Amino acid sequence: MNNRLKLLGGLVIIILVLWLFPPGSWLVPKLVLDGQFGDWRGRTSISDPAGDGRSGNDFKMISWATNKNEEKLYFMLERYPPEPKSRRMECCLFFDLNNNGKYTDQVDKYAQIFYQPQGLPRGEVTVYLYTMEGELKGKYEGQWGEGTGASTSHVEFAIPMKDLEAYPAQYLRFYLADISGRSDRLPDQGDIQWDPFPGASKSRSTIALVFLLWLAITLFLYHHRLWVLYYIWAAVGLCCVLVLFFHASLVEYGVERFSSLILHHILHQLGIVTHIYDGSPGTLLVLIKIDSSWTTLTIDIENSGLIEICIIFSLIVFYPVYRLRKRILVALSGALGIYLINLARLLLVIVIIHSGGRNMSYIAHTLFGRLLFFLLAVGLYWQLITRPSLEKIRRNVKNA
Repeated sequence: MNNRLKLLGGLVIIILVLWLFPPGSWLVPKLVLDGQFGDWRGRTSISDPAGDGRSGNDFKMISWATNKNEEKLYFMLERYPPEPKSRRMECCLFFDLNNNGKYTDQVDKYAQIFYQPQGLPRGEVTVYLYTMEGELKGKYEGQWGEGTGASTSHVEFAIPMKDLEAYPAQYLRFYLADISGRSDRLPDQGDIQWDPFPGASKSRSTIALVFLLWLAITLFLYHHRLWVLYYIWAAVGLCCVLVLFFHASLVEYGVERFSSLILHHILHQLGIVTHIYDGSPGTLLVLIKIDSSWTTLTIDIENSGLIEICIIFSLIVFYPVYRLRKRILVALSGALGIYLINLARLLLVIVIIHSGGRNMSYIAHTLFGRLLFFLLAVGLYWQLITRPSLEKIRRNVKNA
């Protein structure tokens, strides 16, 4: 009983430490349309060389992101400083919303962006969203650009996903072009594939209530020696609590950041061009060889392996075959094993997409990636849970 109380006490201390030091705005600040661009630092982006566009529309960079709890797509455009500084910027952002590589389908849309740096502190930005038939779907305007007191290079704006008729995690493609269609383009060829997922932030009070309820019932079942119910409730409940707690925590951001960093270096050795970003943990921008285009791979709580790590850790840490100390060591080993297996899955998915093109995205994720993960995870569960259980049963039968 004392060992189990120590384990629960340790979990409480760890959770309280992480609870008191969440990854707030100092790690991933919320994007605000205010004509200030510090919150874009380190976000996912691609750049373009100078001199391939007319003055005022010579693009330098495009950056894109989402905010939690907001179904909006945020964009930041940067141009090379024009002469004169007050020169107007006119460009179009084209969206392929059914992800088929064509921009002329009925569902596709385009946004016209007009930027006039007429004032000292801010510049006026107006965005019109149209269908391919020319129907106006939305108009958005504000002082979202730099004024003539600055370099007049930066513009930011947001487009609601509802107006785009897109839903979270839907694959879409986009590219930026001069409004005339005869000057600069970003990227120079191909486009950018993205599956924006503006996740929801957690309710800390709800998680606290869930944790206290789980802890109380776990102690009740243990005290009354209801072992089967105790194991099921304790393991499943701990898994749910860990997933709820680790979501949008330093643990999740750490897993995402290290995963993208490891994959970036491995893919570099394989000759696959990728980029990672300090302000977008878990985001990996991959250049697809066949399409000469970019694909944004987001390593979030769903495909970082964090949920599966919580599952195997919870199942083992309460498993009665091992003593408590060995249980913790085996649980941590299982968590590390699942993390490495998930890295292998992501690596396979990226190699397949890079070799076969972006049309292979769905089958690479849902078939090959999941099949590899399933086979390796089954082997890990056999080694850590099933095999020791069978060996213990065999010894008990032999000694009976």
